[in-house]
Amino acid sequence: MDKFLAMQRFLMVAQTGSFTRAADILDLPKSSVSAAVQGLEKQLGVRLLHRSTRSVTLTLDGESYLGQCHGLLSELEAIESQYQSDANMHGVLKVDMPSRFASDIVLPHLSTWLETHPNIQLKVSTTDFRIDPIKEGVDCIIRAGDLQDSSLIAKPLTTYNMINCVSPSYIAQYGEPKTIDDLQQHMLIDYAPKLGNSRALFEYLDGDLAHQLPMKSQLAVNSTDAYLHACLAGLGIIQVPDMTINRYLENGQLIEVLPNYRCTQLPVWLLYPSRRNRSKKLTLFIEWLTALIKTLNKQ
Repeated sequence: MDKFLAMQRFLMVAQTGSFTRAADILDLPKSSVSAAVQGLEKQLGVRLLHRSTRSVTLTLDGESYLGQCHGLLSELEAIESQYQSDANMHGVLKVDMPSRFASDIVLPHLSTWLETHPNIQLKVSTTDFRIDPIKEGVDCIIRAGDLQDSSLIAKPLTTYNMINCVSPSYIAQYGEPKTIDDLQQHMLIDYAPKLGNSRALFEYLDGDLAHQLPMKSQLAVNSTDAYLHACLAGLGIIQVPDMTINRYLENGQLIEVLPNYRCTQLPVWLLYPSRRNRSKKLTLFIEWLTALIKTLNKQ
């Protein structure tokens, strides 16, 4: 069997954790997928997977091989894609992004991308925490905030202006804060991706100086969707990018408060694995998303 085909089947088993699910996705007999993985293990002289009646998991050698395997297959796909015209571009593109970025920025405008590239299947996952794109088999990820040290290539997409918001029902119950001192009598919804024991902090700029004010909070959430909807329900103050909530401000579902005490701007990045050859379909998606962001920023 072609080694690259065997690697593709191993990759699918590793990502799904099941020979049966991998076979279904690949539309192959389970025996063919199993034989491909066994053939790889024999050629390499190592065991790649732990098999039991309930689960399939990677061995240490399997984890190491998975990253290299994904890199090689992506490199091959990138090379092949350079010879495809834009109109004939095909394949699968996997993108991971925060849920609010997807629902408020990408998905409302995605029809133009899909119409232009009908043979590319776009798979969008929405997570609000950092993932390993190599391990998860993702072509690129979009994240906001300061970057951690990484081997990923980082492309700046935009910078969010952050605003403080509450709902009308919150103001009806607690009143509207007018000064920083007023916040002692108010509630903050804590956005905490890891839901640890850290205190809820209201961040703001006073001139060029950044400050963090501890506030009362009865609710912490770890997703941007939950963060927004908790505010819409009148549960507290949030600090969010204006680009993602403009429509809620325009229709009166949210109200900006303390406009003179906004927190620092938030950079947004597109990150992808460092490879010598970037796939053409990823390049096309990056160009489309960059143009979309520029258009939205001018509105």
